[in-house]
Amino acid sequence: MNAIARNLLLLLITFCSFAALRAQSGSYHYEVGINAGTFLYQGDLVRNKYGSLKAVGPVLQIWVGKPFSPYLSWRANLTIGTLQADESKFNSPAWKQLRNFSFRTPVTEISGVIAYNLYGDNGKEEHHVITPYLMAGFGWSFLQVTRDWSRLDTTLFNNKTTTQIGLGIDTARRPPTVLPVIPLGAGVRWAVTPRLAATAEVLFRYTFTDYIDGFSYAADNRNKDNYYSLSVGLSWVLGSNGIRCPRPAL
Repeated sequence: MNAIARNLLLLLITFCSFAALRAQSGSYHYEVGINAGTFLYQGDLVRNKYGSLKAVGPVLQIWVGKPFSPYLSWRANLTIGTLQADESKFNSPAWKQLRNFSFRTPVTEISGVIAYNLYGDNGKEEHHVITPYLMAGFGWSFLQVTRDWSRLDTTLFNNKTTTQIGLGIDTARRPPTVLPVIPLGAGVRWAVTPRLAATAEVLFRYTFTDYIDGFSYAADNRNKDNYYSLSVGLSWVLGSNGIRCPRPAL
């Protein structure tokens, strides 16, 4: 495993162990949630560095978390979705419809993150109705990449082009099936009731491979492939009292 990924995993384990010890003696309650939204792929088949709405897939996430300080909480996520892209859907640049690479893969991701409450009111009797937070952690994604280069226009991309030469290298290599990822993101939580909250999140995944889409040398091997999710959801606070909403000002 990449040394950076290994160090981050050890750091996350340390954080979670510390969280468990702190949570045992604290008054913080568990929280469970479900989010739904979309995955956006960022890689060689999409020109825009932020991804494209022409290369999206569905995503569903189930999570459980618990604060261990006024500012910090740990959270475990199970995320299921689809990553995909098809160059035939892009009109610009024109050569994309001639290269016509495409890929698709289901994604099952298991991750753990530490969330930072910007207001520091975890577990307080009175807190903000709308709370922004940041997230960072480590996880594993399980993929089954299906790539397609059968529609390649060989009159333009002949055997002497870097595309055809790179395709020979790429097709000899198996796409990853298990992928370490570093989730980094932000969200906002709206307390609807003392127990029920609505959430909205963006969670970016940094990866260590250029083969999420199955192509590298045939496309652009200078940058890694990444992906992120945009989602909204609901969460439920478990425990005797839930989270108390702010008292109205008199």
